[in-house]
Amino acid sequence: MTTSAFDPASRFRFVQFISGLEKAGWEVVHRPNVPDRLWKSRLPGRIPRAVHHRLGEGLMKWNRWRDVSEAGEFDAVFVNRDLAGRGGFFERRLLRRNPRVVFDFDDAIFIGRNEATVRWMCRNAAWVTPGNQYLAEFVQRETDRFTVVPTVVDTELYRPRRGDAPGHPGPVRVGWSGSDQSIRATLVPHLEMLAALQSKLDFELVVITNTKPDFSVPALRWSFLPWTPEGDYELAERMDIGLMPLVEDEFSRGKCGLKLLQYMASGLPTVASPVGVNATITQPFRTGFLAGTADEWAAAIEALVQSADKRAQMGAAGRQRCEESYSVVRWLPVLLDLLARVGRVGAASESGVKTPGRSPA
Repeated sequence: MTTSAFDPASRFRFVQFISGLEKAGWEVVHRPNVPDRLWKSRLPGRIPRAVHHRLGEGLMKWNRWRDVSEAGEFDAVFVNRDLAGRGGFFERRLLRRNPRVVFDFDDAIFIGRNEATVRWMCRNAAWVTPGNQYLAEFVQRETDRFTVVPTVVDTELYRPRRGDAPGHPGPVRVGWSGSDQSIRATLVPHLEMLAALQSKLDFELVVITNTKPDFSVPALRWSFLPWTPEGDYELAERMDIGLMPLVEDEFSRGKCGLKLLQYMASGLPTVASPVGVNATITQPFRTGFLAGTADEWAAAIEALVQSADKRAQMGAAGRQRCEESYSVVRWLPVLLDLLARVGRVGAASESGVKTPGRSPA
């Protein structure tokens, strides 16, 4: 059970594992919210739009009620984040129907009004899979039934530039990819530094996001590319260096470094803030640089812009690190083991009886 069929948490925490689970013998029934949690009415007029939104929200909760009511027939249930918003009503109903639940989350979703529900799920789910050690510190206050499962990427889908392939004509492209909700807090504070650096280095800033941002830095040379799911696999064709700045706060420490991993899977060198899991994923001076101050950001970008060899070496090392430590191939066996141990399949196997597995997510 996931928030939607397309949001990053749903795609990278579960959906990309479905084919591997099915090949291993599981029958998987994916149950996203319908309509999804981010759905908004496009009707004209404030009152019709508000009524339409309420109807959509009601339909989502009705569908989720159906999902929860049918959960008892499955051998294991994988829940990513929450089921249908705040309150915990659906979570409590689910665990009454089927206690064989793996509760998964990859952000600090316990910050704010949802904290009580997250704590309750950690205490009562059969197993919990936080996305990094920072999140695990919260989980272990409630239970010892947990395994840290990092967010990973399917490295077979990403197309890194070959080492002997010619570079992109024109200036080096320094890229940032992310949501239009995070750009103001993460990238915008670095724009003045980037514009100043461009006065002595020939590079272009490439921004990939949902909608074109409005930057008030006239001297900055930059281009916009609209984000698409397929474009994630083509980052090596769109940029030469990947940036992942973060704000040092509690929420950012809970992030699982997805964009950093996508850059690395694409064979790109990276520059990232040393916040949370970024400092674990990055191998400084091997796969990329960690930069905490404006001077460190400028120095790291300059070193990469000026050396094609360094970009190629770090990009190759990042790709290798992804394949070995942060890939679907590496972590699918862990997920299979957890589902088998939590579900009826595990109990049946221990007794010598083989039972086909079914898992909704």
